[in-house]
Amino acid sequence: MTRKPWRKNLYENQEYPDNYTDNSFLQELKVNVHFKPITFRDGALGATLVVHELCTITAFVLIYVYLYNEWIDPNYIFYWTSSVTMLGFAIYRIKFSTGEKHMFGHDLQTVLIFLVFGQLFSPVLYTLTDTISTDTIYTMTFLMMLVHLIFFDYGVSAAIVSNSLSLSAAVFASICLSSRLTSPYQAFILMTVSIKCFVLFPLLRNKIKKSFSLTIIFVTLVGYFLLTVSVLMTFIFIFTVVFLNVVCPFLFTKYQEYKDNIYGPWDEAIVQTIDGTE
Repeated sequence: MTRKPWRKNLYENQEYPDNYTDNSFLQELKVNVHFKPITFRDGALGATLVVHELCTITAFVLIYVYLYNEWIDPNYIFYWTSSVTMLGFAIYRIKFSTGEKHMFGHDLQTVLIFLVFGQLFSPVLYTLTDTISTDTIYTMTFLMMLVHLIFFDYGVSAAIVSNSLSLSAAVFASICLSSRLTSPYQAFILMTVSIKCFVLFPLLRNKIKKSFSLTIIFVTLVGYFLLTVSVLMTFIFIFTVVFLNVVCPFLFTKYQEYKDNIYGPWDEAIVQTIDGTE
């Protein structure tokens, strides 16, 4: 007796076992439907965002080292970083901001509030982790900065991205380092630099077009000042930058041909709306 043809309908296949797979089942198989090949240049440009954040963290740690060893007057750091911040704020407002002019007063008010309360609470932040050993502080700082790098928003929608966690980790690391300085005023300067590096600078950087030249400038400046602290750390920094910006994009573009996303009748149904959206 000939069985009726198998159909993709659960209630019409009474003559077939539950684990039966017909030859026509894979006719609707599709592979890499939404796959877009990425060139090495595109991959390297995307990796520059990670390098920029690595440079930001390294620059912040360098400022801490200079303050800790008293190689520079804290006022100079405050004046120079404030000047760069005001320049970046002007560029952001003139070129990228679409808000109204009265927002400038709100921004100025926010800055004044931060300066006043930062100065008032700097003695508290300075002694917050004072009882913890220096080795533990440095270990916690390293781990928190690593968390900051991992969960930072690099412009890619992913479940791992968490701006709040990334920023909180960076601020906590800044508080840890502040307790190793010699005065509450230095702690206030370091916390101010932390806000500029991890809160304000990413806002401007996200608006700037990805550029290799900007990455070279960042790496050169950070590498120059890092060389004054440690030659070994400079080589490690350069190696890390090359690995992130050259090796990783190369491996990604080389092995993307093995990417194999399959789509077929086993997937959940996607309802299309009238305007064509899902």
